[in-house]
Amino acid sequence: MTTKPAIFMSAALAGVLALAGCAQSPGDAGPDTGTTAAAASTPRESGAGPAAKDPETVLGYPTAHVHAIAATDKGQVLLATHDGLYEVSANPAQRIGPVVDWMGFTLGKDGFYASGHPGPGVELENPVGLMSSTDKGKTWESLSRSGVSDFHALTASKNAIVGFDTTLRSTADGSRWKDLDPRILPATLAADPRGSLVLAATEQGVWRSTDDGATFGEPVANGPLLQYLAVSGTKAVGMTPDGVAWTSHDGGMSWKQGGRLQGTANAVAMSPDGSLIWVSSSLGVEHSADGAASFELRFASPQ
Repeated sequence: MTTKPAIFMSAALAGVLALAGCAQSPGDAGPDTGTTAAAASTPRESGAGPAAKDPETVLGYPTAHVHAIAATDKGQVLLATHDGLYEVSANPAQRIGPVVDWMGFTLGKDGFYASGHPGPGVELENPVGLMSSTDKGKTWESLSRSGVSDFHALTASKNAIVGFDTTLRSTADGSRWKDLDPRILPATLAADPRGSLVLAATEQGVWRSTDDGATFGEPVANGPLLQYLAVSGTKAVGMTPDGVAWTSHDGGMSWKQGGRLQGTANAVAMSPDGSLIWVSSSLGVEHSADGAASFELRFASPQ
């Protein structure tokens, strides 16, 4: 592909700009170890069925930039933002845990993993390095590289956590890291914590690993240029910079074009069983229950 959309910056340049931007304090919010909305709100089992015809306007929907989206096996839809982690499948939306600018966020087989910068009043080194949570994001533990690494792309496979902090790295135990293929400068990384497939979205296309990131195969010729990726088993979904979805059923070896978002994408996720696709967009969270053939706005921001 000889031309690339202007909004898809090189990963190296994007990393430099994002590092500069993330030095700012995340808004005016103070430290928070609970929720920003009524604790009596019951999370909706949003992953249990098809999208509603009319979008649900979610009160307290985060206004900060969204860096990642995740869907749990309990039907929760989570947004990792400049102002912390939010569940938007609850109404009002709930902020979970401390105010940290979560630049990288992913679900692992044993909990959540994340990286970024501490917010006001949060006593963590800056950047926070790799952190983990085993209580669904309420509390976090530093694992390694605190004060050193800000992983803007982060994912977890069965046997490794793979991150990009201007260098692509992986760790099997959360502590000892090894450098990976230096040619890969990903905008996003995607894996399924139950398997060894890892995909990396780059300006050259989608790089593919079947050994937890230890080695990667080069992008297929004439493949789509994807900016955001998600993986479930051998299923994968990706979004182009202009909001067109592409899907794969063979672990990223081949791709089929799907539908177009209503808004502008900033992150994509799949339900653990691969049946549902969730996209954080400029309108809220868009949803597909037909394999990305079409999208409906499911959770809308009131702003």
